Amino acid sequence: MDWPTTILLATLLFLLGLVAVRSERRLRRWIILLLPLPSVYLIVRWAAYRHAWGEAGVAALIALTTLGVWWQLYGRRLPPPASSIRVWSKDDPF
Repeated sequence: MDWPTTILLATLLFLLGLVAVRSERRLRRWIILLLPLPSVYLIVRWAAYRHAWGEAGVAALIALTTLGVWWQLYGRRLPPPASSIRVWSKDDPF
């Protein structure tokens, strides 16, 4: 088993999961379609080409475990993601 590749894949999958979890609810579908879905497709293609299903599976388990631990320790206490865009008006400029 190639551990540097496994750790790299686990980090990438963890970051993709973090982006999907922390995205706004109304944009989550688009973010999943544009970021994690193509990345997972490319990882599956890479694993099929290199016959590295073991590394991909272990990396997915590491990423899911890390994401679950992050969610239990830190993620549940974060405020829900919200848009920071504000429209200024003459009555309320700042």
